[in-house]
Amino acid sequence: MLNIILSDINNFMDIYFIKSICLGLICSLLLLCILSYLRVKGIYRHSERRVVIKTTAFFLWIVYGYMVLGITFLCRQPIYKRKVMLIPFTTPTGNPRLMAFQVENVLMFIPYGVLIPVLISYCKKWYLCLVAGVISSLFIEIIQYVTYRGQAQIDDLLMNSAGTMIGWLIFIYASQCYKRQPDSGEAETDIKEEPGKEQI
Repeated sequence: MLNIILSDINNFMDIYFIKSICLGLICSLLLLCILSYLRVKGIYRHSERRVVIKTTAFFLWIVYGYMVLGITFLCRQPIYKRKVMLIPFTTPTGNPRLMAFQVENVLMFIPYGVLIPVLISYCKKWYLCLVAGVISSLFIEIIQYVTYRGQAQIDDLLMNSAGTMIGWLIFIYASQCYKRQPDSGEAETDIKEEPGKEQI
């Protein structure tokens, strides 16, 4: 099963990784320019380090988002028959290929749980992060069903939600290990800066 998962990841990386990196660089550079301009004007009152953190997280989000788009839609061929499976834990897992699909559903949403709290501060709370993951997974399932790109399965939603929570735990652990200044201290430092001038 592990070989199947590694092979799938390698195939997706070969097809979508370079494209996602290019798209992420373009979008993150635009965001960096916008945030830097707003900070100089005094509209966005956060430190340069905060701007870099947000821009980096946004870059990773674009890369990740494009990869998910490729996995869930672009690489799939339309199916002739679609159905909805609403009973939990009824997805067939009788062979390594089917088991690999379930593990990949968990792995796919781990980056989501790591990145969404960085981009949206409200999602630092576990239940809001979980709600965001559930809504995003449900959106994917609905679009797959409507476009004939897959079957709507409650098990996929459960596996995606589990991946989101694993990612959130990684985010919490990383936050505790990374000693950064309190938000209030950064805000006070930025407020002292005169609009249009950088602090020396």
